[in-house]
Amino acid sequence: MRTRRGDALLQYTSTNQSEPLRINLYALFALSFAAFPSISEAVVGEPMDFIPSIGSVGAAVASLGLFFRECSRRSRQIDRLEKELNAEFLGISVPNGVGGMLPLMKLKDLRGQRRVIALSGDAAQLRDALLFARVVRKRLTQAAVAIVAVPTDGSTRKDWGFDENDLGKTWLAEANNVPEWLEYFENLVEDRGDDFAWFGLKYTGRSFGSGRTDSPRLLELLGSFLQPIAVLDEDDEDAPAAGNSEHENILSSQRAFYNALTTGNKDEMDSICSPEVSSEVTEVVSAGGRLDSWDFCLADGARPSGMVISGCDSVLISDDTAYSTCIEFPDVEGFDIATLLAVQKWSRDKDTNGWKLTCHQTIPWSPDTKAGGTLRCDCRGCVSLVRQTDRKTFGWVLVDT
Repeated sequence: MRTRRGDALLQYTSTNQSEPLRINLYALFALSFAAFPSISEAVVGEPMDFIPSIGSVGAAVASLGLFFRECSRRSRQIDRLEKELNAEFLGISVPNGVGGMLPLMKLKDLRGQRRVIALSGDAAQLRDALLFARVVRKRLTQAAVAIVAVPTDGSTRKDWGFDENDLGKTWLAEANNVPEWLEYFENLVEDRGDDFAWFGLKYTGRSFGSGRTDSPRLLELLGSFLQPIAVLDEDDEDAPAAGNSEHENILSSQRAFYNALTTGNKDEMDSICSPEVSSEVTEVVSAGGRLDSWDFCLADGARPSGMVISGCDSVLISDDTAYSTCIEFPDVEGFDIATLLAVQKWSRDKDTNGWKLTCHQTIPWSPDTKAGGTLRCDCRGCVSLVRQTDRKTFGWVLVDT
């Protein structure tokens, strides 16, 4: 018999009350159907007919199969709980929010204080995975999220794309005893090899997701599991430049985009957008999503004419690529406060040296609401993964349904 952690069994029992009952019932059914011919002969005094006997045996086999299926599910759930609980002893130093680090602690000490996303891979894999985290760095702080990178090759922050002006000191935690973390990842992901891997923990220490090979989709995770811990305000100040020489130029382009969006200025929108189509929009269109042109999106009654933005931030990734983020406050009938997290990707125009919009994405983001979808736009128009059919709109507000 395999030894199980008592706290894992207790947590399983408290959250899966029906599954043990099904296991016991299927075991009882299997024994009852298997013994039914003998019981019938003992009670009636003559053997059961052939066809009923075959039916009884078949029912016993089916019940036994269901019994083993439920036992297998139980085993997998307890395995997952044990892996989550085993993570609680991993050492970590988390940012204190002002550029320094708090004293060394264990993951279990962060329960109720921080959500955690752990990433593990080589320098190139971590660089790719952390790129979008740098883009939404302010949002990670607003959501009390600490990301810990566990390198498999001894690489450091500078190898992951950080410079002296941006070392991720408000959201990027440090793994203590990296070999112990790597051993945990090896136990978490079977036959991992050189694959990238990640997992995320809620306030309670329970997992909200994990994966291998592909980086986590942080925008979707922010909308679904990593909501802000405080109500967002229309008066939130923009982030400082923090060494970004293009900060004001990027935010100026962002303001021009929202001016065109809220006023319905199609000519201005055309001049802001890059002619390059985005993979994010193409992904949805290829999956069958409907693309609404900018003519439709900017029409009266469809565009978010009363929307304001706040808390703007920008990140310069390279000489020709940048991102900006902000919080949108659309004026929506029936909602006192509707807030969305928006991210824009920009590319530098070779002729004017200005910034052109490559992709615009939004997702509902508030303390008490999970996102029900997302909106993506490029030069062609916008696609929405959740649509409202009761009025003329293309999904500026996506609510949990």
